[in-house]
Amino acid sequence: MRTILTTLFLLSFSTNAISQNHFFDTTLKVNKQTFHIVTKDLDSDFVLLSCAYNLMTALNDTIDGGGLSDVEFPDFNKDGYPDIMLTYMGNNSTYFLYLFDQMTNRFKSIDGFDKYPEAIQLKANSKYYYSYHRAGCADMNWVSDLFKIVNFKTIQVGHIYGQGCDFEVKQNPQVIEIYKVTNDDEEKGKLISKLPYLKFIPDFGDKWDFIRKYWNKNYKQFE
Repeated sequence: MRTILTTLFLLSFSTNAISQNHFFDTTLKVNKQTFHIVTKDLDSDFVLLSCAYNLMTALNDTIDGGGLSDVEFPDFNKDGYPDIMLTYMGNNSTYFLYLFDQMTNRFKSIDGFDKYPEAIQLKANSKYYYSYHRAGCADMNWVSDLFKIVNFKTIQVGHIYGQGCDFEVKQNPQVIEIYKVTNDDEEKGKLISKLPYLKFIPDFGDKWDFIRKYWNKNYKQFE
């Protein structure tokens, strides 16, 4: 039986112009194995993130300390095992993900995941995820990407650009542009649809519902 249990949690992150201190110490119990996860400063710029169980190394990575604000253990891919997610603060928060690999009992870094903030798994098909980040005009312009994770690497398959800014709309019409991405290359994305912005997102908060519904309903167009 899979069990996920946090048995110890100590966290102290402080950042200022003079010094940075990152200390984190916790244990997770997974499949009767106790994993000890620790972060500690190596110098003023870098932090060591390590995880071990029964003297076996499950993760050992040197990470950037600047802006590091949180360490969490979501079951990101809903496979019943905890994963490790790092959060870095900024204009758009940046996230780094380590998925638990039950075959090796190790946490493996997901290449490219930092490009997809606020990522959420589709309910219609669990192999896909969609992200969100601001793109200007007080968050009235935004981007959402559809991607999957294959062999611990992200692959982008879709891209939505929402231009909802209501300033100088004659020169910059409000529009939702939707692109299909092939070969994980957004620059070669093919425009497949243009939607009138206000018809689908009449109010600022409606964009979240639109993004969620669109990807869950239309993901097959991007396979």
